[in-house]
Amino acid sequence: MALGASVILFAGCAKKPDAPAAAVPATVDLVPAPEQSPHFQAVNSHLELGGTLYGYADVDGDALAFAGTAQAMFRQIAGVQPQLAMFAKQDFKDLITTLGLDDVKAVGVSSVRESQGVYRNRTFLYTPQGRHGLLEAFGGNPTPFLNARMAPSDADFYGEYEFDLKAAYDTVESIVAKVNGPEAGTAFREKVRKVGADAHLSLLDLIEGLNGRVSMILRFDPAKNNTMVGPNPLTIPSFAFLCKIDGIGPVVEGAIREKSSEYVASKNGSLSIYTVKGDSKLEGVKAVLAIDGNAFYFATTEAFLEECLARQDGLDKNPAFAAKLAALGPVGNGLTWVAPSFLTRMKGLAALNTQAPAQVHRVLENLAMNIPDSTEPMLSVRTNLPDGILIRSTWNRSLKTDVAMIMVYNPVTVGLMAAMAIPAFEKVRQTSQAMAVQNNLRMLSAAADQYYLEHGVSTATYADLVGPGKLIKAITPVAGEDYSRIVTRLGNPIVVHLPDGRVFIYPLPGTRRPANTPPPFAPNSAFQPNAAKSVEAPFAPGPLVPANLQDQSIVMNLRRLNDAANDYYAEQGTTTTTYEKLVESGKLVPPIKPVAGEDYQSLLFKKGHPLRLYLKDGRTLTYPPQ
Repeated sequence: MALGASVILFAGCAKKPDAPAAAVPATVDLVPAPEQSPHFQAVNSHLELGGTLYGYADVDGDALAFAGTAQAMFRQIAGVQPQLAMFAKQDFKDLITTLGLDDVKAVGVSSVRESQGVYRNRTFLYTPQGRHGLLEAFGGNPTPFLNARMAPSDADFYGEYEFDLKAAYDTVESIVAKVNGPEAGTAFREKVRKVGADAHLSLLDLIEGLNGRVSMILRFDPAKNNTMVGPNPLTIPSFAFLCKIDGIGPVVEGAIREKSSEYVASKNGSLSIYTVKGDSKLEGVKAVLAIDGNAFYFATTEAFLEECLARQDGLDKNPAFAAKLAALGPVGNGLTWVAPSFLTRMKGLAALNTQAPAQVHRVLENLAMNIPDSTEPMLSVRTNLPDGILIRSTWNRSLKTDVAMIMVYNPVTVGLMAAMAIPAFEKVRQTSQAMAVQNNLRMLSAAADQYYLEHGVSTATYADLVGPGKLIKAITPVAGEDYSRIVTRLGNPIVVHLPDGRVFIYPLPGTRRPANTPPPFAPNSAFQPNAAKSVEAPFAPGPLVPANLQDQSIVMNLRRLNDAANDYYAEQGTTTTTYEKLVESGKLVPPIKPVAGEDYQSLLFKKGHPLRLYLKDGRTLTYPPQ
């Protein structure tokens, strides 16, 4: 049923009637069976009728219908904006199905006011044929909430959530591959794998390991505050915090051991504890990481960690928590508990920071104005059922505001917003592709320069440079481009043509090197490469290379490193880097072989400063030349 035909019924209001309401029938007549939505009874069984809000919408087929409309819209737009042609060619219905957005066949909401300022809310997403795609990220079968015992009975906030991030990641990678091709999907996976490499931690390993529960505990000191150290100090309530994440313990521990000098290690039974060295910016905070099997813990202090792990009667024995959980159900896949004291302390941030910069103080004031007053604790429980996802809560407001937002951000509105946003997205995508293609060409150019020096030639083919045991292990196309036919020639730029008609050149005219920098082979050099035929006895780096050619080779290596460093500064938004971040197969510069025993890893890379290399014979070579 189209969203415009969906019926949202609002019943009741906040004020009391002037006179007693007349008695009404206990039942509501339904439309005849042939006219009923086939999903109504299944959804209605999870809702409450007669409160401040009741809503039902049959959305079966709406997502796929919208996909067809969106595709037709993009075909029209592509007529005047050719850069969107690739989107018009996509199978939108297939993408919607892959994302799992068509799994939801109907939606229902209800709110009942229990007392002044307290509402009993329910939301149900009906998925009779199961969940896949992004909806798989919400976990599997419901289980008891076991970690609430770790939280103190006076905890200000407690959350316990089941996630399957791998399912969500697999969906995103599948979409990337469908839109941009299998190579793009592989490249995306490799990029995700490399995120966190500097910390010896793979984001992909974390994602694949996070298939369990995340539990968070926060307790504010009721009166004590702390001021953070810094140029613009911020005063916040003193607090104790603990987070437990199932499934990623071994991944995190491996990264910790790689940086063992930053932690003090200790053992407590099966628990491996790593205390962060150095002073914290907050009094009373001495961060610790802990591993117990597959579980990873982070806590503000070791004492709070041990207190939570040893606790037997915690928040689960708090009478208010126990009563509300019993009413909503003791099992589920997600739980959120918010005590009134949490809201009170958060609303007080503006008063604690009257001396903060004006902009910061305005943000805190706006935060305080939007945090509601509540004298009752709030609890929300998310449960995966065989036919859908049910969210029940005892909260401080009705769902009417949320329904209003859904009515505003309906598929038509979202479609119009997408029509405006996608051109910007396409520009970002093309910019990203351009950077990747230029980086590939830069790697080929650098490898070619190295190949000329090592083999005494002035040309090189793609096969000479790329492959197992070669200067570059592999080159990954990002937009369907073909590098295999490239033949590099000394002094000439490298050119590659993309299927969409774009042409990329490296280096760009006028950017190869400063005018006063000698080329790799100086005209008066004792050695001259022969472009007409290959040299039968190629020269090797080291003592066999004439001294003047050695210096020229070293300067060329410095130029390559300097160019790569400038690109790194621009791409990463930083002003410093290291040799290790620039040089390696697959990075900005392929491995560099010394020609006279020089050590490039000793170079200091800083934006705007020349590179200085100290040679073993006491001389110093600088690039750019001074």
